[in-house]
Amino acid sequence: LAPAVVITTGTFLRGRCHIGKTSYAAGRHLRDSDETEAPSVGLALTLERLGFPLGRLKTGTPPRLDGRTIDWDALPSQWSDDPPPALSYMNALRGVKLADRLIACGKTYTNERTHAIVMDNAHLLPDYDGADGDGVGPRYCPSIFKKVERFRDRHGHMVWLEPEGLGTHVVYPGGLSGPFPEEVQLELVRSIEGLEHAEIIRPGYDVEYDFVDPRSLDHTLRSRKVGGLYLAGQICGTTGYEEAAALGLVAGANAALGVLGREPLIIGRDEGYMGVLVDDLVTKGTNEPYRMFTSRAEYRLTLRQDNADLRLTRRGRRAGLVGDERMAALEEREEAHHDALEVLEEVQLPRTVWAAAGPAFKMKAGDGKRRSAAHVLSMPDVELAQVEEVLRREGGEHLATFAVPPLVRDAVEAACKYSNYVARQEAEMARWRRSQDLRIPADLRFTHEEFPSFSSEELEKLSAHRPQTFHAASQISGITPQTLLGLYTY
Repeated sequence: LAPAVVITTGTFLRGRCHIGKTSYAAGRHLRDSDETEAPSVGLALTLERLGFPLGRLKTGTPPRLDGRTIDWDALPSQWSDDPPPALSYMNALRGVKLADRLIACGKTYTNERTHAIVMDNAHLLPDYDGADGDGVGPRYCPSIFKKVERFRDRHGHMVWLEPEGLGTHVVYPGGLSGPFPEEVQLELVRSIEGLEHAEIIRPGYDVEYDFVDPRSLDHTLRSRKVGGLYLAGQICGTTGYEEAAALGLVAGANAALGVLGREPLIIGRDEGYMGVLVDDLVTKGTNEPYRMFTSRAEYRLTLRQDNADLRLTRRGRRAGLVGDERMAALEEREEAHHDALEVLEEVQLPRTVWAAAGPAFKMKAGDGKRRSAAHVLSMPDVELAQVEEVLRREGGEHLATFAVPPLVRDAVEAACKYSNYVARQEAEMARWRRSQDLRIPADLRFTHEEFPSFSSEELEKLSAHRPQTFHAASQISGITPQTLLGLYTY
């Protein structure tokens, strides 16, 4: 027997696809054919027999269009960033592949005719297993039917026309997910500007599938019921590629580390969004497909893309996931980041000097008190380049050529810009932790009138659960730290 197994079933666990009232056992359709892939029914039955708590979720995908039949000239274009930013700092200096082959997306909108077609054909939508036939789909990636139904005052919803690659004519119309019968999908598509003559290559469909309540897992994503069994991806109740990739990384690493008898990889909520994702799932669970939003994190001001490698690469190294080349790149960035911040924090100039540098430096000359470059850079309208210029001119001979290296400019500027806000964030979270046992008034009305900054999801869940304490409110899936602070302040 294998000492560790990772299960990543995606939408295959007792999967069932739907187009209109037609449904059939399948995990998904193959990408470039009309064929489907069989679901994992036996595995679902085995998990059920072992006592795993199972639920039912769904997701959908829009029809694929033939880009040669789209009137691109009638639509505004959204071009790629040029030059394209590197996803990894490993590529920040060497450049991005295919940077000379950038393509554009198109943008269009649904309209009142589209919405009439959607509502007139709502009775042809599938009958699902979950939620009394309605199915439980992603709240934040809703089908076109859900958008039209929920937002009846809207006259149009955006549709992104995304070419699927450099060597294909297939176009993905983001925002048009809806498993209507194929002839209705075609009518719906052709009601939209720019798509009047569009041809559907493959119809859109929904897939409904089983998932395991993630509260049956620990923070390594290991099952509490079966030793050596790890789960990752949509089987944990998530939706989205990024969430699946993060969970796969955590589960895969911990499966290997467990076999080797080494320390597990557990990312804290203050260390990365992976930590927030895992902690939310295994402590709160979810009753709908979970998406990772920055608002779910207490420490989102420090969980930034510019410092991701500074936060997590050494954790990856200890887990055996980071090689020598990446580690060397990190050390180069760490040194440059440290040296630049050291100069900005240590070099102080009179307020008169800063005030004379331009209108962005909004400070009175005052009594000539000195301010560090880092303090000045924290001001909202001051940019790093302006501070560098002042230091080169006024900071003495040793700073005559001072410039923060390109590799760390974003991280250094962000560290200075957010320093005061990070301190306030820490104080707010400390105040919140001291207040978890405070009781919430039983007659409190959770409405947009009372709490205009709360999302509809949060108000819906607070009204349904009626938590009696702030700690109880914090355990509700989907309630963000900022909302808890807003509730405390109220």
